[in-house]
Amino acid sequence: MKKYIFYLAIFLFTSSMFAQKGEDEKIKSLKTAFITEALSLTPTEAQKFWPVYNLYEQKESEILDSKWCEVQNGLETVDEISEEKAEKVLAMYMKIKDDRLQLRKEYVADLKKLMSSKKILMLKKAEHDFHKMLLEKFKK
Repeated sequence: MKKYIFYLAIFLFTSSMFAQKGEDEKIKSLKTAFITEALSLTPTEAQKFWPVYNLYEQKESEILDSKWCEVQNGLETVDEISEEKAEKVLAMYMKIKDDRLQLRKEYVADLKKLMSSKKILMLKKAEHDFHKMLLEKFKK
């Protein structure tokens, strides 16, 4: 609980900085600190973990960036598009889902070389808690 309050305080303290340039980098820095603390990573563990984590995030972003705009556009105009176009959009959507699932499987396999399954679940929880904290902050 103290950790949560500590990170919330850091987040609130730096919230004014989010309106400035580099918002994504600041959020990424907070996320890095949050996850490192939640997983109790030693410097040696962190040195091995973060390259794997960052590569996964980069690859996932590439998957989404490649076709997501077309899928999003198809969803927003679903009432106006033809059945043929809908089929293409649906196929793109399913391809994105399949690619992300395959990437996640590879990512978990890579993580298992670095940490226990329990710690991988702790990572997932830490990511969830961080996103929840961000959403609560932006609701205010």
